[in-house]
Amino acid sequence: MQRLRHEGVKTTVFFDKRLLEEIDHYNPFPTRKEFLGEACRGYLKALKRKMIDEELALACAEASEEDIAANEEWEAITLETWK
Repeated sequence: MQRLRHEGVKTTVFFDKRLLEEIDHYNPFPTRKEFLGEACRGYLKALKRKMIDEELALACAEASEEDIAANEEWEAITLETWK
């Protein structure tokens, strides 16, 4: 039977006492460790999503500027035949 390796890293974190009490009160997991791990993963996921959304918004804005510039360039040419 192969043994699983534990790749965790021990760290020390200081929490506000009231925050820790609230975590203990609402923690659906058997341990604080599981709660904090899940909370960190959720927060990181939200941060990554926010970064992706911001990059997408920037790309869309740049594409829109390019579209406007191209449209302005072709608009006069397209309208020539309508005069």
